Amino acid sequence: MPGTLRKFNLLATGVAALILSSAAYADTIVLRGARVLTMDESKLEAQAIALVDGKIAAVGSEQDIEPFLKGAKVYDLPDGALVLPGFQDSHNHLIWSAAQAEDISLSDVSDEAGLRAAIEPAMAALPKDAWLRGGGWSVAVYKEPSAAALDKITGDRPAWFEDVDGHSGWANSAALKAAGIDASTKDPEGGRIDRDSEGNPTGMLRENAMALVADLLPDYPDSQVDAGLEKAQAEAIGYGITAIIDPSAEEWMLKGYQRADAAEKLKLRVEAAVKVEAAEGAAGVTKAIDFKNKYASPHQEVMSIKLFVDGVIETGTAALLEAYVGSNSAGDSLFTPEQLNEIAIVGDKANLQLHAHAIGDRAVRMALDAYEAAEKANGKRDSRHQITHLELVDPADVPRFKELGVIANVQALWAYPDTYIVDLTQPKIGPERSEWLYPFGALKQAGATIAGSSDWSVSSMNPLEAIQTGVTRQDIADPNGAVLTPQHKLDVMDMLRAYTVNGAYAAFDETESGTLAVGKRADVVVLDKDITKVPATEIATGKVLVTLIDGAPAYEGEGLPTPTEP
Repeated sequence: MPGTLRKFNLLATGVAALILSSAAYADTIVLRGARVLTMDESKLEAQAIALVDGKIAAVGSEQDIEPFLKGAKVYDLPDGALVLPGFQDSHNHLIWSAAQAEDISLSDVSDEAGLRAAIEPAMAALPKDAWLRGGGWSVAVYKEPSAAALDKITGDRPAWFEDVDGHSGWANSAALKAAGIDASTKDPEGGRIDRDSEGNPTGMLRENAMALVADLLPDYPDSQVDAGLEKAQAEAIGYGITAIIDPSAEEWMLKGYQRADAAEKLKLRVEAAVKVEAAEGAAGVTKAIDFKNKYASPHQEVMSIKLFVDGVIETGTAALLEAYVGSNSAGDSLFTPEQLNEIAIVGDKANLQLHAHAIGDRAVRMALDAYEAAEKANGKRDSRHQITHLELVDPADVPRFKELGVIANVQALWAYPDTYIVDLTQPKIGPERSEWLYPFGALKQAGATIAGSSDWSVSSMNPLEAIQTGVTRQDIADPNGAVLTPQHKLDVMDMLRAYTVNGAYAAFDETESGTLAVGKRADVVVLDKDITKVPATEIATGKVLVTLIDGAPAYEGEGLPTPTEP
């Protein structure tokens, strides 16, 4: 390729740049006329940036960029626009959610009429022996899901629907029968079969009990996976996302990413974590290592193991230090401390990153204890283990994140007083513990590294919505509404770091991405407004003008000026 990169140098102006072998720079894009927020503390702001052959070649003033103009495609950006490093979503179930998007959606279904309207068209379209499958329902919307409610619509065809957060499944009677679940079936370890007053299954399966039915489902066809991934990736890039961590990748998902990469269709960088369950023990780590070797490709790397330590508060399956209000139960962890410690020690010794799902304060403590046990057993290293969700954290554990170098991987879009919080969470834990819901501010003050993520498709993957909510802790739709624990607010720069430099750090990619610095990958997003200067309640109204990956436009939005061509 003409214009091969030769070496780093400093121009007379003092701006870092790359010297190239030809006078006219091939494959060059210049962005100018807008504020460039590099997220590099050594040079936080600039006025222009040059991208050459997929790398950042220069960052500085418009005068500094002049040597790169010859032969370049130049975007004169609108006044008030903002140039940033590409966003990194550090917990995004992209390919899983993409495949499920082709299933029956029960999103916003609240009654039998809505249920029937969602399911009956699929029944008519699918072969009569096909499973009816889907997801997206929410206990906050559909209050009393039961097998009987589904049976009225599905008859004797097996049906299975996972809830929006993936911690509960809703089966009809035919699906329960296919799985051999009846009144005599014992709850599996780490799972719960909901039962009526006579001990009969209601159709609701929690946590590990979901596998009793889910394991019977046929694999998604490659065509459905591939088509879904293409759509989901386009959506992500349209939000300015250039890299993700897929936090619970099964083998079919890794195959899907690798297949897309081989076809040169995978544009996002994907770091993947492989789920390891308690029953697998150290063998689960061996599986993850095997997947790491088998499914490596230019845009995909397996680097982590995923540990689901508990469930969720609203169903009483999150593991708490003290009992739920009005109950003798404090929830159940999906690992014993001994099981979790063993897997953490073996995984850490294999140089794998640990990525723990922990909602309740006991689950958070168990994860921290396991990471500490791994450090004691194997010695301190640059492990960058993560704990994600962190809905409830005991104050005594907040300083341990910095002490142990653990990344707090947060979904800021959840941190506002919605139905889940007001009706399904605060009554279960009481007012005192509710002051420590999503304690991002306390984690920041204690020096924790905070990475931002969406948990898509549990919630929107638009980073601007998460950034606004992390700053305001209010419902985006009600800017004058209630605020959730205002002492835990972050500022807009905290949230931008979470989605850029800290996201790159969480993925061990900070030498290649996360800041706009010379020599790094040219992954860039341009917003139509400077979200650091607008009222906090307007951050989410920002739009992406262009997303560039490896220096090439991967998404172009409305309002992007036509560039001048060479």
